[in-house]
Amino acid sequence: MREVPLSTCERTSLVSSIYAGLRYDHRKFMEVRDITLNFGKDYGSCTATLGETRVLAQVTCEVVEPRPSRPNEGKLSIAVHLSPMAAPHLEPGRTNDVVDELQQILDRNIKESRCLDLESLCIQAEESVWQLRLDVTVLNHAGNLGDACNLASVAALRHFHRPDVTVEADGRVTVHTLEERQPVPTFMRKVPVCLTYAFFMEGEKCHVVMDPTEQEERVMCGRLVVGLNPHGEITSLLFPGRVVMEKQTLLSCIRKAFSKAKSVAESVQQAVDDDLAKRKAAFVKPSGFVVKNLRSDPGYNRWLVDQRVSQKRLKLEDNEVPMEEEMSDSLEESTKQPGNIGDSDHKLQMTPSDRSPHMEMDGDMADGIEEEDENDDDGEEEDVKSKLTAKDLL
Repeated sequence: MREVPLSTCERTSLVSSIYAGLRYDHRKFMEVRDITLNFGKDYGSCTATLGETRVLAQVTCEVVEPRPSRPNEGKLSIAVHLSPMAAPHLEPGRTNDVVDELQQILDRNIKESRCLDLESLCIQAEESVWQLRLDVTVLNHAGNLGDACNLASVAALRHFHRPDVTVEADGRVTVHTLEERQPVPTFMRKVPVCLTYAFFMEGEKCHVVMDPTEQEERVMCGRLVVGLNPHGEITSLLFPGRVVMEKQTLLSCIRKAFSKAKSVAESVQQAVDDDLAKRKAAFVKPSGFVVKNLRSDPGYNRWLVDQRVSQKRLKLEDNEVPMEEEMSDSLEESTKQPGNIGDSDHKLQMTPSDRSPHMEMDGDMADGIEEEDENDDDGEEEDVKSKLTAKDLL
């Protein structure tokens, strides 16, 4: 299915709003959409959401032989998948320019930048190493796929833990399960970040927009994809389009990308560290992406019960505190009034009606009350027995 083109009115409206300094989603020109990272049940499974763009990244591993040229380094392979679920015009099994561009961005920003320590993936030099496979699947295409794919890939690699191994004396390699031994985390030297700019030309004036949406990508004149890390190193630079740019414009975009890359990298590291800390806790177990989203999920139902119980406890505690304060205030007021119990200048006076059932009483009086209670109970039992019929006894 071919992509549905934009009408002339839509194109004119989008371009004129950019020239006027406005965007359809009410963002500023250098403002990035909200970033959300969710992790699955297994290590290395991450879903990145950039606005309405959604990408899934999954990391898997296996033991293979190393390359002859690099006998003490592991391997890393990256594959990008586009499905019709992401956009109607995307067809499965066919390579297009979008897949080639995303593959190029990830290869340059992750593999060629050497952000992942491949030497730590070595088991036995020249014999066996770990091979990591990163599968990136686009779930929803709403613009700026390069940044979303890079976020999901970096978070999944940083979150991934490989199984521990044991090398025997004869060279055999034993891979232990996660229940037998603790998994080994993946070491990343740096966290690469990808930022995309869109250019709109109004005569000789150039309007620069960060994080373009899908509609803005259709009407833009050119684009700049900058890959860099928080340490100030440029890992990739992609400039597709037929736009003649000045040097100062490109330098200003790169400077702004450096200031933004640090905050994005810190947010990715914080999200991964928080999820790993929860997994290490004994009372928290990962339950996948559907936790707290499906009504039929038993984990979600237990979570609802716990929330209701905690809310009731908080209400009870809040109610108990003012009642105790009121009782203490009433006691203080009663002690201050003359003729009460706490008044030292007056004698204690109490009528029989003021006596409580918990106060001490004479032995004869207590025995009389107990006998009356027993007589009352016997009379009630006789009345009930007299009312019973044969049908009630069956």
